[in-house]
Amino acid sequence: MKKIAVTSICALFGSAMLFASGVENKTNMSTGYLRNPSRNTETKRPEASYYNVAGTAFMTDGLYIEAGNQFVFKEYGNELNTGNAFATSGLSDYYSNDETTVLLYPDADFVYKHDSFAIFGNFGVYAGGGSLTFSEGTSATSLLFASAAKTNMVKAATAQSQAEAQTYSAIATTLLNIAKKDGHSLDVTSITYGGQLGVAYKFLDNLSFAAGLRYVHGTQDMSIQSNYFTVLGNGSDEISYKANGWTVSGVFGIHYQPIENVDLAVQYQSKSSVKYKVEDVSGNLAGQFGISNGKTFHTDLPAALNLGAGWQVLEPLYLSTSFNYYFNYFADQNSILGETDYDNSWEVAIGADWKICKWISYSLGLQYGNQGTNDTSNSSFNPVLDSVCVGTGFEIYPTENFTVTLSGLFAKYFDTDYYLSNYKTTLSKSVTNLSFGFTYHFPNL
Repeated sequence: MKKIAVTSICALFGSAMLFASGVENKTNMSTGYLRNPSRNTETKRPEASYYNVAGTAFMTDGLYIEAGNQFVFKEYGNELNTGNAFATSGLSDYYSNDETTVLLYPDADFVYKHDSFAIFGNFGVYAGGGSLTFSEGTSATSLLFASAAKTNMVKAATAQSQAEAQTYSAIATTLLNIAKKDGHSLDVTSITYGGQLGVAYKFLDNLSFAAGLRYVHGTQDMSIQSNYFTVLGNGSDEISYKANGWTVSGVFGIHYQPIENVDLAVQYQSKSSVKYKVEDVSGNLAGQFGISNGKTFHTDLPAALNLGAGWQVLEPLYLSTSFNYYFNYFADQNSILGETDYDNSWEVAIGADWKICKWISYSLGLQYGNQGTNDTSNSSFNPVLDSVCVGTGFEIYPTENFTVTLSGLFAKYFDTDYYLSNYKTTLSKSVTNLSFGFTYHFPNL
C-alpha cells in the first residue's frame, strides 16, 4: 500500500509545487514610497539610494540616515469551482490565509554627499511573498489531492482482484480526507532580503552617473501538514523543506536636468540570479517527488528598467511620473520542482509632493501595475494580480535637519481566474500598508 500511495502522491505534490514559484519584485522600499509611489526622480531624500541612485549626486552635502518600518495588513484568498466533478466531496469553496498582520517590515538608507561625489547604501525586503498560513489548505492543494483520489477510484473500479480494489479504494478515501478543508494545512514563506552599495558622480552641473553592487539573500520554507500522511507511509504528519540562496548583481543610473527644475532619470537593475540549495527536508515521502537535501534550483529577480520625469512647478510643488519595466522573460522562475512562466510586467505612477509650510509637507500618488500573468500561470499560495495603488502621507520637520514621515498605501487588486487542470480558481488579495520613518541630515560631515 505504501508503494501505491507514493506513486499517487508524487504526481500530486509535484504539480502542487509548480504553482508555488514566481518572482515578485518589491517596490515598497521606504515610507516615502507609501506616501507617493512615483519615486524614480528622487534627489532630496536618501531613499534615492534605491529608486534613483544617480540622483544622490544632486543632494545637498552631508550625511543622511533614513530608517523606517511598515505594518502590513493582508488577506490572500482563492475560490475553487469544480462544478459537479467533486460534488460529494465539498471541494468548491473559499480558502483564505490567517490574515496575520506583519509588524516588522524594515528598511534603511544612507547617503554621504560631498561636492560632486556621493556614496549610497540601502537595505530592505527586495522580493518574496512573505509568510502565509492556509489553515484549511488552498484550492490548488485540495484539488490536486482530490484528483489523485479520483485516479485511485478508477483503478479500484478496474482492479483485477478484490484485494487490489480494496487497496486502491483505501488510498482514494485517505486522499479525499486530505483534500477536504479540515484535512490539511499549508505554511509557505518566501522572503528575499537585499542591500546595495554604490557611488555616484556629477560630471556636469546637470548630469550624473551612478553604479553599485546589489546583494540579495533569499529564503524559502514550505510545510504541508495532514494527520493522514502517516497512513500513506510518510512517517510523520508533515512534508517540508527549507532552501537558501544568494547572489550579487549590479545597478546603474543616469540623472539629467535638461533645464532648470526638470528632472529625467534612467536606472537599470540587472538580473539577480539566485541559486537555492535545499536543506532540512522532512517526511519519508519527500524523496519520492524529488525533494532532497543538497538539491539546487534558481528563483531569479528579473532585470528592471526604471524611468522617471519630474517638474518643480512652483517652489512648494513637485510633480513626477515613474515607469518600471520587469524583464521576466529572461529570468529563471523555478521552484524546487518546476517553473512558473510570466510575461514581462510593468507599472506606472504619478504623484505630487507639496510643502505646505516650514513644518510640514503632504504627498499623494497613484500607481497601476500589470503583472504579466495569464490564466494558466499564477499561484494559489501567493496570488500575482494586477492592481491600482493609492499612497498618501505627511513629512513633518521638527527641526531643520530632522524629518518624520507618516504614510499609508492601499492596494486594490483585481480578482483573476486561474485554471488548475481545467478547474477554475478565482484568486484575490487585499493589502494595506501603514508606515512611519525618520531621516536625519548631518550637514557638516
